[in-house]
Amino acid sequence: MQQRDFFKPGRSVAISDRGMAATSHPQATLAAVDILRAGGNAVDAAVAAIALQSVIDPHMTGVGGDCFALYTPAGGKPIALNGSGRAPGAATLDYFLQNGITTIADDSPHAVTVPGAVDAWCHLVATYGGRDMGRVLAPAIEAAEKGYCITPRVELDWVRYASRVQKYPDAAAYFLPGGRAPRTGERMTNPALAATLRRIAGEGRDAFYAGSVAEEITTLLKSLGGLHEQGDFSSYRAFETGPISASYRGMDLLECPPNGQGLAALLIARILDGFDLRDPTLSEADRIHLLAEATKAAYARRDALIADPQHITFDIAALL
Repeated sequence: MQQRDFFKPGRSVAISDRGMAATSHPQATLAAVDILRAGGNAVDAAVAAIALQSVIDPHMTGVGGDCFALYTPAGGKPIALNGSGRAPGAATLDYFLQNGITTIADDSPHAVTVPGAVDAWCHLVATYGGRDMGRVLAPAIEAAEKGYCITPRVELDWVRYASRVQKYPDAAAYFLPGGRAPRTGERMTNPALAATLRRIAGEGRDAFYAGSVAEEITTLLKSLGGLHEQGDFSSYRAFETGPISASYRGMDLLECPPNGQGLAALLIARILDGFDLRDPTLSEADRIHLLAEATKAAYARRDALIADPQHITFDIAALL
């Protein structure tokens, strides 16, 4: 392993022979490490971290979002879990054409899919975890009940999207205390989210998909013109499938298949496999140019091809 120059700014490689965790928020990373120290496994740690992050960094993730996961059980083969949301059953092409809807704004109720994250969390912990959901969700529940401090990055996103939240009084009541976005160092709580997480911890996925939570969500969305029904929630299930793969410099890279976005990363790797990015004669400008062009080409394919896995028609293996 090549050592970095310690007299220049930079980051050292992190090394561990027992377990590691990495997230975009220090508090979430610590929650994962604490679970590992207490005897939990990687699945317990991952779900604990992302559940906590849904409380303390709500603009990046949440119980209303999706969940994709790659996991290799001990002694088993890698699995890809698809916990992405489905459109409501009534959201057919005919409906949109008959109603003159040719584009869907990102703040439209038609842009909202059935949240898949909670079902995916419960599936992962029940199938592969070593702790129960009560222990796994404990850090998230505690943060929502007792409070957490706003970090600079979280403040940035909160301020950026405050005007959108203000358009919806119910959301503003929870996320804009005093009518504004919280500032760095201020303490936030979310008792309502804590109560929802407690129900999930005690009752499992049905607490979210088959009861009052689903009823509240569908009632609100329908009041805004959405097509969601409680049956869309109660019938939702995350599902396991096999990962897609590609080689890069002698390594096998695995990603979740479409509708996951991992195909783009594999396409970038395959394009760059034809170039030696460590070539000392390659200038920094040329290296950045290669990365940029590979990314542009891969994203163009992504935007043109990735869709509902039950309806895609292209050969993924041939593309890679």
